[in-house]
Amino acid sequence: MDVSIEEALKVMGGAVLEPLRGDRSVHKISTDTRSLEKNDLFFALKGARFDGHDFIAEALEKGAGHFVLSGAKGPTLEQKRSANFIKVPDTLKAYGDLARFYRQKFKIPVIAITGSSGKTTVKELAAHILSQKFNVLKNRGTENNLVGVPKTILRLEKEHEVLVLEMGTSVPGEIERLSSIASPQVGIITQIGFSHLEGLKTQEGVREEKLKLISHVERGGIVILNGEDPMLKDVTCGVHKLVRVGSWKDCGYVTAEQVRCHETGSSFYIKGRMFETQLLGRYNILNCLFAIAVAEALGVDTSLIQKAVGSFKPVASRMTLKVIEGIHFLDDSYNSNPSSFKAALETLKELKIREKRGVVCGDMLELGKSSEALHRQIGALLASMLFDFVIAAGTQSKHLVDEAVKRGFEAKKIHAVKDSKEAGRLCREIAVAGDRVLVKGSRGMQMEKVFDCFITSSTR
Repeated sequence: MDVSIEEALKVMGGAVLEPLRGDRSVHKISTDTRSLEKNDLFFALKGARFDGHDFIAEALEKGAGHFVLSGAKGPTLEQKRSANFIKVPDTLKAYGDLARFYRQKFKIPVIAITGSSGKTTVKELAAHILSQKFNVLKNRGTENNLVGVPKTILRLEKEHEVLVLEMGTSVPGEIERLSSIASPQVGIITQIGFSHLEGLKTQEGVREEKLKLISHVERGGIVILNGEDPMLKDVTCGVHKLVRVGSWKDCGYVTAEQVRCHETGSSFYIKGRMFETQLLGRYNILNCLFAIAVAEALGVDTSLIQKAVGSFKPVASRMTLKVIEGIHFLDDSYNSNPSSFKAALETLKELKIREKRGVVCGDMLELGKSSEALHRQIGALLASMLFDFVIAAGTQSKHLVDEAVKRGFEAKKIHAVKDSKEAGRLCREIAVAGDRVLVKGSRGMQMEKVFDCFITSSTR
């Protein structure tokens, strides 16, 4: 890592607690003592359930050479003699400031992706396609917040040629901050939906937050938008190239035609050339279009793009097919909001099968005061789709069940249960080999426990 402790000190505006000593180079930057190595720079970040200042002694034992601290907790006199300690007003802000400085050392394309759903799939798919031509760095998993994005940037090395970043938000200001740190050349907004309403309040609040990305895209860069989303239709980008993508005529510059969706994947055409993907559902065609548009912008050959789209494996728990005891599960259990829930239900509905279709779902979380109304909207949608059975877990899902029954869903076919474990047990009683069952819910609902009821003896 090409950063000295003097550079870090200047960028962060910190103050040294004792004169700098020893090796002034920084091996790498860490926020976790479990991955610390000798001469690392350790940031004592504070979270809701942890405080990095509590791990100073452990970090010293592992050889950390430099520390960034804030607040009242500090090193002992003996500890000050063992490493360099820098005090700043806010370690999280300092962490981001250092990442922004470090990012500017790399004259490479940065792609920033945000939106209410689809971010991780687009990030993974874009990185997969671009890796056919470039050495690509991307976020690990969903490290997409004020800690995860700087962490990814600080992993950049000289051999990297492209950086692909997923950016999430739950409160106003996060996208503004992350975008200013990353300084992207390409910005992607996948969708404006009802997500994180506890912090962002309304769909308009979500829109306002996500659009902050555009103001930090490099002048003359590229902005790629969902051409199907009415919340994005009026967006203009005077100093950027604007690209819209979609799957119906005239909704985008990159448009999918002759779309075919089936149980093992999908196919579509762009300007007469066929693309095949293992991703399930019509909404995943849109995710493909975002990634294809990025790859085209960066000069990847179409034949390489076609091959990469076809070889990409679905991201775990994001509409992946699992066959357990003959039951075909559509595992979309990683997260849930009204937009992604609707897309998942449409995917199940479109399957051309004779067997039963069922839904096992959990609460959609972080919807604030709109939670009941949005769960009732999904209940109404379920009633219109006439699935063979529905099992809904959680307190908010009771509203979903109530609305579905009011709208004509047969009461004996829809069940309200306490949690995901109970949902799994009931699903085991109802589902038989050959059935197609969608499993959907927010992470906090632990919907993966539904599958445990089928693969472990303890819950049978």
